[in-house]
Amino acid sequence: MKACVEGFLRGCRPYLAVDSTFLSGKFRGQLCIACAVDGHNWMYPVAIGVIDSETNDNWIWFMERLKEAIGTPPGLTFCTDCGQAVMTGVSEVFPTAEHRECMWHLVQNFKKRYWGKVYDEHLWAAVYSWNTYMFDKRIHAMAAENPAAILYLQENHTKLWTRSQYSTMPKIDYVTNNLAESFNNWIKNEKVMHLDDLMDSIRQKVLIKWNLRKKIAQKMEGKILPHIITKLKDQSRNLDIDVVTSSPDGIAEVTTREGSSYRFVVNLQERTCSCRAWQVFGLPCKHAIAFITSIPGEKIEDHVDNYYSVQMFRAAYDGKIPSLPNKSMWPKSEHGFFMHPPLLKSIAGRRRQNRYKAAVEGGSKGAKGSHQCPICQQYGHRWWKCKDGDPNDIAAMLAER
Repeated sequence: MKACVEGFLRGCRPYLAVDSTFLSGKFRGQLCIACAVDGHNWMYPVAIGVIDSETNDNWIWFMERLKEAIGTPPGLTFCTDCGQAVMTGVSEVFPTAEHRECMWHLVQNFKKRYWGKVYDEHLWAAVYSWNTYMFDKRIHAMAAENPAAILYLQENHTKLWTRSQYSTMPKIDYVTNNLAESFNNWIKNEKVMHLDDLMDSIRQKVLIKWNLRKKIAQKMEGKILPHIITKLKDQSRNLDIDVVTSSPDGIAEVTTREGSSYRFVVNLQERTCSCRAWQVFGLPCKHAIAFITSIPGEKIEDHVDNYYSVQMFRAAYDGKIPSLPNKSMWPKSEHGFFMHPPLLKSIAGRRRQNRYKAAVEGGSKGAKGSHQCPICQQYGHRWWKCKDGDPNDIAAMLAER
């Protein structure tokens, strides 16, 4: 993965989605992944590793190996799920890096304790809020309904999970860890292999993607990636935004024609907007686009961050991933010792190929079992052991026996 590491440092934004997926082969274990994103917003694998289980020590080991490979580039940002071990690994090895928490996992934990219309309307809206004013507005609406819900978020989810708190250096606005989940799904059919076959298969899959994207990069022309220009031009059509006033210094006040009466300040020289979307993502927001398109001769691509340039995209895929012959043709190595396979733990039943799904994903609603008690209608216990049911009902059923 040396070419991937070097390409990440040369041409990708300093953002890594970190996760692990279970191996379904004979020897089990967990495959750790650190995944970045290129200028085209395509998945960009950077590093992989294998551990026996998700523990603090194992995740710290993986993060230490990752740090040896990439160092600590400016603006380095991590996104993980709510797992205690992986969060500990990031905090211990990269204490100065920005640490974001996957909002999807946060919401699943939140819904186990609090639910209702007010949360459906304001929680995700708070996540997608670009500035602190809009974020606070949503939070106050939920706090008015139930202050305990906000206290739960503050005490149990201390990492960053809203765009209003994101740094402006990595130029990434993702609020979930779907990037790493995409990689896990990409190698789903290979997880049953032995480690040497698995690693070789991943290398080959990355090589195929690498060569394809390198060909695409060689055909590109211009300064900014074509799909970015197309996206911004599409956004510039039918904007319901008015430029109230502008100065020769490149500063303007803009406001929407209908709906909210919010007014935003755009500064072309500093590439900022008071909504913060431009600073966080690196692409002109709709307020900036309205101002730019109102200036004769001004080009939108001149106000796009360099991470979306053709030059950076080519730099990300400039290295070479080695091509290897079949495993039977690999050279034999002598280390002076023989590494035996790990001891297997006895597991009852057929080996699972898919992970357990939560109830909100369509999985089983029985938290502790599939048997439903006829007295309290809950899962996980028999009726004669029911603690929540009416004692008279239990006594009646015992009498019938």
